[in-house]
Amino acid sequence: MKRTGKLILLIAAAAFAALPLLSQTPAPQRLSFDVVSIKPNASPPRGGYIGGGTRGDRYTMVYSNLRMLLRSAYQPPSTTPSAPLQIIGGPNWIDSDRYDIQATANCGGGSLSQEQVQLMIRSMLEDRFQLKAHMETREGQVYNLVVAKNPPKIKLSEDQTPVPRRAFVPILPCNPVPEPPANPGPPTIPPGQRGNPFDPNNPAPRGFMGMSFSQSGIVLRGSAASISSMISMLQNYVGGQILDKTDLKGLYDFTLQFGPEGLVNPDGRPMSSATITAPGAPGGDRAADPAPTLFTAIQELGLKLEPAKGPIEVLVVESVQKPTEN
Repeated sequence: MKRTGKLILLIAAAAFAALPLLSQTPAPQRLSFDVVSIKPNASPPRGGYIGGGTRGDRYTMVYSNLRMLLRSAYQPPSTTPSAPLQIIGGPNWIDSDRYDIQATANCGGGSLSQEQVQLMIRSMLEDRFQLKAHMETREGQVYNLVVAKNPPKIKLSEDQTPVPRRAFVPILPCNPVPEPPANPGPPTIPPGQRGNPFDPNNPAPRGFMGMSFSQSGIVLRGSAASISSMISMLQNYVGGQILDKTDLKGLYDFTLQFGPEGLVNPDGRPMSSATITAPGAPGGDRAADPAPTLFTAIQELGLKLEPAKGPIEVLVVESVQKPTEN
């Protein structure tokens, strides 16, 4: 009995002795950029280029506001068209203050995933902007895209052969930059020139989907395009998730012309005839008559965007400060 008691005491002592060792186990390393430069920028860049992304070992953002940075850090990955992440709270300068950001990643550990890059951007926001935020699900604004008239007026393409598309592969830090395609296709024709795909007198190439912005209005054009690709183009501008309730299959040809009223820019600014072109970019002539809203224009295709409520993921900003100096 005495030997057994001593054995139990020795086991207990060993267990307690191991506790300090376990408590000293290092926590998982926090992902962050090696070097970060943040500089205020009050002047729109020449050519109207805003935003950025990753390439090589660099993360670069030009004339970016805090809303854009938060979406870059927290936008949930999705394989279907999804609206820009809605942000609740935050200071007044979340949209007004602009920054140029250059950050360098350590590529010694090999390639990085999109999730890892987002964690590094979050670390930058926590360190330099003192950000405290969390994700949660709330009831919010969504839009149901439905068929308003049967049959819908939207025109099926004569050729329903699927258009081959190259899969989009984001260029992430520490990942090799893909080689340019051997046959990149014809050069892009600027707006206003003969042969531009937005020219109503010129047939757009099959598989084309694009939006043209000028002070005279917005044009959305698709050729042999799916309803989901139309939604993916409109998703950034309506201020809520668009849900496809049409049950329309196949490929369609369509052109929509509408004004900016009721829409928002991806950087959070409300759209107007003065803001639908990027800052610093040349604008077109102002329209003589105001263009219809998107919600009116889309009815010309026999479709309708119906506002509704539904569960959405939002980012709640608890506190944030203007960034520290470099």
